[in-house]
Amino acid sequence: MKILNATINGFGKWTDYKIDFSQKSATCIFGENESGKSTIQRFILFMLFGLTPKQRAFYRPKTSGKMGGRMTLDHPETGSIVIERFDEVKNGAAVCLTPDGEVHDEVWLQKILNGMTAKTYQSIFSFSALDLTEIRNMKDEDLGEVLLGIGLTGSNSIYSIERRLDMKIGELFKPTGKKPVINQQIDSLKTIDDSLQSFREKEASYRNKQEALMVSQRELSKHQQDLKVENNKAISIEKRLHAFAFIQDYHQLKDRLAAYPENIPFPESGVERLEKWKEALLPLQSEWNVLNENEITYTDRLKRIEKDLHSESIQNEAIALLDNQIEVDSSMLELRKMKNTMLDNKRRIDEEMEHLNIGIQKEEMENLELPFYLENNWNQIRNENEQQKLEKEQLLVEHNQLEQEQNFLLNQIQQLENQLLTDNQVVELHDRVRAFSEYHLMEKLKQETKSGKKAWDKSKAAKSKKTSSIFIGSILLALLSGIGAFVADVPWLFMVMIVAIAFGTGQWLMSKRSVNEVDRMFQTDSQQSAVLVTEAEKVEAENLLELHHKNKNELTAFQEQEKLGRVQFIKWTEKKKQLDEKARRLEQQIHQQYENYPYLERVEVSYWPEFFHKLNQISKLLRERQKHVKQAAVLEEEIRVFKQKVDRFLVYSGIDIADKSDEDKLHVIRKMIKTQDEKLQEYEHYCNLLNELKDKYQELKQKMQTYEIEIKQLYEIAEVDTEELFYSHARMTKERNDLKIELEKTVAQLIKILPQGSFQQYTNNTTTEEELKIMQQQIAISVDRLEEQVEMERETIAAIRAELAAMESSESYSNSLHRYEMEAEQLKSMAKEWSVLKTAKEMLSETKRDYRDKYLTKVIEVTTKYFNELTGNRYVFVYAPTENHPFQVETCDNIRYTVNELSQGTIDQLYVSLRLAISEIMSEKHGLPFIIDDAFVHFDAVRTKRMISMLNQTAEKQQVILFTCKEEIAAVSTMKRIDLTGNLYV
Repeated sequence: MKILNATINGFGKWTDYKIDFSQKSATCIFGENESGKSTIQRFILFMLFGLTPKQRAFYRPKTSGKMGGRMTLDHPETGSIVIERFDEVKNGAAVCLTPDGEVHDEVWLQKILNGMTAKTYQSIFSFSALDLTEIRNMKDEDLGEVLLGIGLTGSNSIYSIERRLDMKIGELFKPTGKKPVINQQIDSLKTIDDSLQSFREKEASYRNKQEALMVSQRELSKHQQDLKVENNKAISIEKRLHAFAFIQDYHQLKDRLAAYPENIPFPESGVERLEKWKEALLPLQSEWNVLNENEITYTDRLKRIEKDLHSESIQNEAIALLDNQIEVDSSMLELRKMKNTMLDNKRRIDEEMEHLNIGIQKEEMENLELPFYLENNWNQIRNENEQQKLEKEQLLVEHNQLEQEQNFLLNQIQQLENQLLTDNQVVELHDRVRAFSEYHLMEKLKQETKSGKKAWDKSKAAKSKKTSSIFIGSILLALLSGIGAFVADVPWLFMVMIVAIAFGTGQWLMSKRSVNEVDRMFQTDSQQSAVLVTEAEKVEAENLLELHHKNKNELTAFQEQEKLGRVQFIKWTEKKKQLDEKARRLEQQIHQQYENYPYLERVEVSYWPEFFHKLNQISKLLRERQKHVKQAAVLEEEIRVFKQKVDRFLVYSGIDIADKSDEDKLHVIRKMIKTQDEKLQEYEHYCNLLNELKDKYQELKQKMQTYEIEIKQLYEIAEVDTEELFYSHARMTKERNDLKIELEKTVAQLIKILPQGSFQQYTNNTTTEEELKIMQQQIAISVDRLEEQVEMERETIAAIRAELAAMESSESYSNSLHRYEMEAEQLKSMAKEWSVLKTAKEMLSETKRDYRDKYLTKVIEVTTKYFNELTGNRYVFVYAPTENHPFQVETCDNIRYTVNELSQGTIDQLYVSLRLAISEIMSEKHGLPFIIDDAFVHFDAVRTKRMISMLNQTAEKQQVILFTCKEEIAAVSTMKRIDLTGNLYV
């Protein structure tokens, strides 16, 4: 698993900060003290494992409202995982986003981390130089044990537990000692035992009586048990006698039931079902016979109808003639209407021609052609003529109105000019108003200046004091920065010194200047105007000025209107020219129409559209009359041809047509068609009835077949062929079922009477009633004997208990004995606690040994490899600590050194090698990033380079993040470098 990137929205000193770990597996984060390295390390742990509310409050940023961020992991199985944690979202719980779009919670994240906790992670995959602080404070002989404990468990918790267990065991018991509580408890029991020695002789007699009491109680219990058994036997025999008659009935019913076959095949409710199907089948058979009779009747009727029918050709011809007759009747009616229309058209044409009275003849009207566009032209000419008349009237009205408005405006302008004030009068009035305002303003300013100066005197003293303090502080900071820069050779402190001096001096000068300006402002006293104006004069001046401005604005408005009036005169002149030109063009169009249609000269232009409609209407009436004449000739020919066809049909059909009118002939044809249709309908009716009979035959057959199949299935289930055998099986089945029901009732009564689970035992028992009564008498005698023995034992127990009560009346012995028992019980409890702790220590030791046997060899091999490489092959072997020896290392000269004999730097290097080995072994299961925080404090330059090389090799399998404040370590590192000083990525 690898961390790809992290975004810190708010955590400690970091806000809106991004870190990229994706380029390399090894990353070196460099920063000076208090640059935020530990905060970033803690942020990584927060994103993986979370923090408590109190810890989150500690890391809440001062300059941001958000606390939290997001981190992206690359998981070998799941892929890219985005973890988000915010203090205000789900109480700091993790929200995990996967590539498939799913959203997961904290439980899923713990599962991905294989149950790893923050404490375990810090113990195995994260360490710093501070982890050896506890080891350095311990005795030399304990160092190997602590290293082993950390190496095996990932923390120093096992060592602490062992120490606590030893301390607790020592507090409870020691073989030689008086302070442990168990030792003190044993001494107390010995004292109590000595005080009980005097009661030991009496205790023997007491014990004998106790034993006699126990014997009597056992005998009493035995007799009571025997009595209970005999009573149970008596109850059992009494129940058997009560159930004897039911048992006999049970055997008789069982024998009768055995006489029937084991399995009589018969359907459920077979008789009722058979009767039901038979009743349903009976009406269907009757209906079948009725259908046969109806079929014979319908067939005879169809044969008679076929003899009386005409041929199909005669019927079709008659129908065709009647169809044509409808059209002919319509044509005759239309012919009569058309002749009436022709007469009406002639009358209307004569009236219209007479009404026009323009000297045009009917023959000319018949040849008259009116183009389609002519109506629009005449309408346009008429409209333009009317429009020009209106426009002339409007121009005249508009001219008069413009003259009146212009005269009115000129009069108003002259009046307003006479009412305006001169410039000198306006200036004098303004001076009078301003003088009044300045006088009252100065009076108010004087009052405010007095109160403001008092407040300024107080704030000026405080401000001067604050300015002096800042100035002195800046000078002191500059001196300290200069001394620090000179002593520590830190160039940027000189810049701090210059900035501090500039800031202090600038602040002091600006404050001084602002104070002087305010003083000058208060010292300045505006002189009051010598001119004194009364309020009445001021109001009069304001009213005159207001009236002057109002007249001036009105004058300007009237002057603008007068200019607009002159413009309107110019527009009116232009309109008049355009109207004259339109009148000339219209006159030309009217003369052109006179040339084309001379009769228009006798008609006013305004009536031309109505005249056009009249001409068009007369022309339309003439065309309609000619059309009607042609259509009437066609209709008369169609009527003559139809009458000839009717005569030929009747002659062919053998009907006499002499002395018959056209209506009578058609009546004969209609009667023929009606008779033929009635016979055809009757024929079709009987055909439909026969078809319905066939459908009913099929439907009835299906219904009957359904019931017959049901009856057949009943016979098949009963395994019979006839109805008689079916009823015989039904009777046998009923008798057998009745016997079963009666047997079940008998069994139910026996189960209620007999003891639970003893039904088979009593029903299979062959004991007679006489034998049962004899057994009942014998058990009654046994019960009487046992009751006498029980009463005797009770009397014996009461006597012994009275003697024991007298012996136990001595309270000294009882109290001593009770105290002894209590102290012994307390000792037993302490011993149990001691044994539990002792067992826990042994189990812890055994667990350590098991773990050592399982992992120690592999861990030591990897530790040897890292320690050998780190020390430049100077040490070739690392030996695990034993019971009497701590860690040992062996040089290439085969010389062994204990860990206590090594230098501090070599001890740190051995510890680093051990932690790298543990991380490598554990990463096979967990695969989490390895975090190191300035763990190379005591390394020289050569071993530091080797350490960096080893970390690069480790980074090929496992992500490594190194935090350091040492420039020399960051400089030799070939890892990706993140510089927190300037927030640079290298």
